[in-house]
Amino acid sequence: MNHTEKIKWLCITVIFISIFFNYIFFIHKFSKIIKIIFFIISFVLLCSVFIYTNIGKKIITFIQDIKLEFSKITWPNYIETLKTTGIVILLIILTSIFLWISDGLILRIVSWILTPRL
Repeated sequence: MNHTEKIKWLCITVIFISIFFNYIFFIHKFSKIIKIIFFIISFVLLCSVFIYTNIGKKIITFIQDIKLEFSKITWPNYIETLKTTGIVILLIILTSIFLWISDGLILRIVSWILTPRL
């Protein structure tokens, strides 16, 4: 890590600590509007410094790669979505009926085994 990166991370740390101390120690001294304005300005400053760090640049590159991959996706149209949803609902209903019947049969078999015979 070179010196400029260390200075950037020091600035990020100082800004974060100032946000934290502003919230903890000056919670009753200033109005809410002033605290919100301070928080927004500090957060924007924090994000703008973070963007120029090596990690921030890698995150931005990663997000750009995600956008590129999303543009390559072929999304289904309305009819395909409707058919797929219908198939899923039908399979859920059939599975539910199968499990209901299986549960009933297992319950009858277990109760037949456990009932005393005279």
